[in-house]
Amino acid sequence: MDDDRPARPRPTLTLSRHAVRAFFRNPMAAFFTLAFPLVFLVIIGSLVGDERTPEGVRVVQFLVAPFAVFGVAQASFSVLAIDTAILRESGVLLRLRGAPVPRWSVLVSRVVASVVASFASFLLVGAVGVLAFGVTLQWRTLPALVVTLLAGTACLAALGMALTSVTRTVLAAQTAAQGLLIPLAFVSDVFIVGADLPGWLSAIGTALPLKHFADAAAATFEPGSGYAFSPGHLAVLALWTVVGAAVAVWRFGWSPRGSGDGRKGPPPAAPAPAEVLRQPSAAATTARPTAVTLLLGQTRFALLGMRRDALATFFTLVFPALILVLFPVVFGSARVHGLTMAQYLLPGMIAYAAALAGYVNLPESVAAARADGVLKRLGGTPLPVRWYLGGRVLCALLIGVLGAVVLSVVAVVAQGVRLDPVRLPAVLLAVVLGGACFCALGLALAAALPRLRSLTAITLGTLLPLCFVSEIFVVGEAPLPGWLRTIGDVFPLRHLMQSLLTATRPDGDGSGIAWSHLAVVAVWAAAGAVVTARRRGAFAGAEHAATPTRPLRIGVAVHR
Repeated sequence: MDDDRPARPRPTLTLSRHAVRAFFRNPMAAFFTLAFPLVFLVIIGSLVGDERTPEGVRVVQFLVAPFAVFGVAQASFSVLAIDTAILRESGVLLRLRGAPVPRWSVLVSRVVASVVASFASFLLVGAVGVLAFGVTLQWRTLPALVVTLLAGTACLAALGMALTSVTRTVLAAQTAAQGLLIPLAFVSDVFIVGADLPGWLSAIGTALPLKHFADAAAATFEPGSGYAFSPGHLAVLALWTVVGAAVAVWRFGWSPRGSGDGRKGPPPAAPAPAEVLRQPSAAATTARPTAVTLLLGQTRFALLGMRRDALATFFTLVFPALILVLFPVVFGSARVHGLTMAQYLLPGMIAYAAALAGYVNLPESVAAARADGVLKRLGGTPLPVRWYLGGRVLCALLIGVLGAVVLSVVAVVAQGVRLDPVRLPAVLLAVVLGGACFCALGLALAAALPRLRSLTAITLGTLLPLCFVSEIFVVGEAPLPGWLRTIGDVFPLRHLMQSLLTATRPDGDGSGIAWSHLAVVAVWAAAGAVVTARRRGAFAGAEHAATPTRPLRIGVAVHR
C-alpha cells in the first residue's frame, strides 16, 4: 500500500503531458491561441501604437492585455470545450474511464493543458510587447497579474467544461464556443478597447466574465496603478467559475451523445452516384447523364452540406452581418474616408464572406473528402472528379452571392446605406470574380498540401491577417504603414474590397467597375487555376496521413 501512494500523481502528470503535447501539435489550436493574438498586436500596434492617451501614455501599453486575454480565452474556453467534446464523441473519454486511472485525472489533464497554453499565450504576447513595442512592465503589479490570469483561466475553463456538458455533438460545441466568444470579445474590451458602447451592449459585457477578465488584466499594465488588484472583477470571475463548475458536474457525461466526428453533413460525394443511378434512363439505357446534370447535382448536395453546417453558415453569413450592425452602433457617427461606418464596412464584409466561402470552406470540404477516400472511390462511379469539384466551386460562388445579398439588405434596411441600382452589376461582377479567385486559390492549396490540418491552418492563418492589411477589419482614417500596405497591395483581397467599394460608393459615377483592381483579382484567379490544373492528380488519391475532424473557425479551427 505504501509503495502505491507515491505513484498516484503519475497518471495525472502523464495525461497532462500528453494533453499539452497534443495542443502544441494542433496547428489551428496553436495558431489561434499563440499566433493570432500576436498578429493582432503587431498590426494594431503598428497602426496606432505610438499614439498617446490624454495622460501621455502610448496606446500600445494598453493593447497587450486584451489581445493576450483573447488567446487565453481561446485556450481555456474554446479549445478546451471542443477538444473535450471530440474526445467524448470519439469514445476516447469512455475508454479512459475504464482505464486504471482516476476519472478526475482525465479531466484535470485537459484543464492543465489549457492553463499551460493560456500562460504561454500571455507570456508570448507580453514578451513581444516589451521587446518590439517598448511596453513597460509594472513589476509591482506582477502578483495581481498572476492572480488575475489564474482566476480568468479557471473561470473560462469551468465555462468551457460546462459548454461541453450541455452540448450533444462536436459541431454544436464548436458553433456555441465561437458563436459566443467572438461576438462577446467586441463588447468586452478585447477587440474594441475603451469604446463608448450603448447601454444594452455595455450591460451584456458587464454581466459576463470576459470583460471583467480583460479589465482586471489591463489594470496591471496601467502605469501608476499601485498593486492593481481588482477585487470586484475577481469576485465576478469567481462567481462564474462556481456556476460553470456546477453545470459541468451536473451535466457532464462520458459516453458519446450524438454524431461526434463533427464533419459537414453527409459524406460529400456519396450521394452523387446514387443520384445518378436514380435517373430513370440510367438503369434502362446506356445514356450517360449530361454535364449540366452532374454539375447541378453536385452543387445541390454541396448546398445541402452547407445548410447543415451551422458553424460555416454562422461565420460566412451571420458573423459579417453582426459586424455590419455592431460597428456603427459602437462607433456612432464616425466616418471612414468620407463614408459612414456602415457604408464603408459593407464592401469589406462582402469581400470577407466571398473569401471565406472559397478559400476556407471549399478546400476544407475537398480535403476532407480526399482524406476519407471519397475522391478515390469516385473513380469507380459515373461521376468524374471534375464535376465533384465543379459543384463545390459553384456552391461557394452561390454562397458568396447570397452573402452579398444578405449584407446589402441588412445595410440598406438597418443602417440606411445607399446603393445605386445602376452599379449593382458591378457588385455582382466583383463578387463572382472574387469568389472564383479565392476558389482557385483554395483548390490550389488543397492540391499542393497533403494534410487537412496544415491546409486549414494556412487558409485561416493567411486570410485573417490579410483582412487587417486589406482594411477590411481596420477602420479609421490613419493610413497603414508602408510595409503593411505593400503586403495588402500584392494579394487579391484588398483589390476585391476596393472594387466593391468603388461599386457601392453613393457618390460614385459611371458603371462602378474598377477594372484595375479586378485585373489583379483575375491574375490571381488564373494563377490558382494553373496550379490546380497542374496538380489535379492530387484530387484522385486518398489521404493516408491525416485523420480529419470538423475544424473550429473564427474563423477559428481546431483539429484533433
